[in-house]
Amino acid sequence: MATRVWLITGASGGLGWALVSEVLGAGERVIAASRNDSPLRPLATAHPGRLLTVSADITDADALRQAVDGATGQFGRLDVVVNNAGYALAGPFEELDDTDLRAQFEVNFFATVNVLRAALPYLREAKAGRVLQISSLAGQIGAPGMSAYTASKHALEGLSVSLAAELSPLGIRTTIVEPGAARTGFRADWASRLPTGGAIPDYRPAHEALARSAGAGGQIGDPARMAKALVALADMQRPPLRLPLGSDALAGIEKSRGDQLEELRQFALLSASTDHPDGF
Repeated sequence: MATRVWLITGASGGLGWALVSEVLGAGERVIAASRNDSPLRPLATAHPGRLLTVSADITDADALRQAVDGATGQFGRLDVVVNNAGYALAGPFEELDDTDLRAQFEVNFFATVNVLRAALPYLREAKAGRVLQISSLAGQIGAPGMSAYTASKHALEGLSVSLAAELSPLGIRTTIVEPGAARTGFRADWASRLPTGGAIPDYRPAHEALARSAGAGGQIGDPARMAKALVALADMQRPPLRLPLGSDALAGIEKSRGDQLEELRQFALLSASTDHPDGF
């Protein structure tokens, strides 16, 4: 039986690189989409014939489709799609430039749409496959100074919930993956984007919290272990709709859902009072 083929975006570093390495180590094949394939070259050398790199801009739908078609044609199949590419735009909402805000959605949301449109025809034809949407703890909670990133991940989760319902009857399983903080370059990357001047004084506490968070080290998440969890997830016959990664993600989501449920019950009478008096 032919080994599975994975399509992984954001493959040159962090969780993406760790996942490419794990999948190749398991004897499977990878189409790796990345802006810079140099970190992947040692893996290609170590696993000849099982790694294809795609350098197309994932925000360019036509170029991406052509690249995915070409790579899938070489391997002859596509089984697992991992939408991992993304970054965080940090800063209080009022201070965010509109162009930067739209760029956040282009990469974190619309590029994911492009990948899905390029890949789903292959999964539908096979009536099988897995879609792993890499969201974040931020896809379930919010934090001061992270409105752009949080909004993009909430949008991704909204898309993915409906997508899962559409694809399940076709034999395609979808899981939203929600990692917590991991020991990658992710925080250093968004820290480099923090504004250096022109802050609104009222938002100084948010800026100070962002600076502290960006400088914090020793994140609990291990990208190598996260990669192993993703491979295990892709092997499950009945995968969950959502899978948090890391004890910090588990705790954060549990608290958020608990607070939401408590508030729901507190204002249940007001909510129900809007029903039409004639009933159903």
